[in-house]
Amino acid sequence: MTAQPIFSLQPLEARRCLSATAAAVDVETCPEVIEARENLQSTIQELRHDRYEGRQALGEIRSQIVEELRKLYESDKGDEVRDAVAPLYKKLRETLRAQGEARREVLEDLQAIREKWQPTIVADIEAVWKAKREGDEDALADATAKIEADRKALYDDLNPLKDKLKQVTEETSQAIQDAHDAIEDKLGEYSDTLKDLFEKLRAKAKEVHDTLVADHQAYETAQQSLADAIKECREEHGADHTATA
Repeated sequence: MTAQPIFSLQPLEARRCLSATAAAVDVETCPEVIEARENLQSTIQELRHDRYEGRQALGEIRSQIVEELRKLYESDKGDEVRDAVAPLYKKLRETLRAQGEARREVLEDLQAIREKWQPTIVADIEAVWKAKREGDEDALADATAKIEADRKALYDDLNPLKDKLKQVTEETSQAIQDAHDAIEDKLGEYSDTLKDLFEKLRAKAKEVHDTLVADHQAYETAQQSLADAIKECREEHGADHTATA
């Protein structure tokens, strides 16, 4: 079956742009911040609504497919259909295993890099906190510079593998989708109703995906607009302004 896109949101109060930095007059009274926050909440609500509606619509089509499949397998064509799709299901299982194996290799390499760098990063963090506790500005500057350099080196090691993981996932996911499509196409040869439902499912899945992508982009834009509004309010009214969740 066609995969359903999933988007998730972190809680609004967890966003850094809304965190308090000083106990002072907050920016809640700034009209631009109020408007930006309301717009952000609106985009979150729309995304959640569209995600729910999309799941409901896709679930309804899938339920119809399940019922039609039951009818087909219980008909006098049932055994013939099972024989026809058996090798296709085998191919699907093979592509799923191939994806798991390909991803596992990259994930193991990523974990090995994290484990290699963990003692260094932990020591860097301890050095930063030690310098802060002791009030040693020179040591703090050195420790901060070192942890920034080590983190950069860590990400320089990780990022190529992250890109590889993304590439492997995309390539193998396409193979999995092709295997699903082959099964649906074969089943459609035995039932015009199923053929129409599979086409309807694919069209609806694309529609839902495109809608959620647009919603998520609007959410990210609204989030940035709120951060910008908070920054501008602070710059306009002074550093004693702070934002609250």
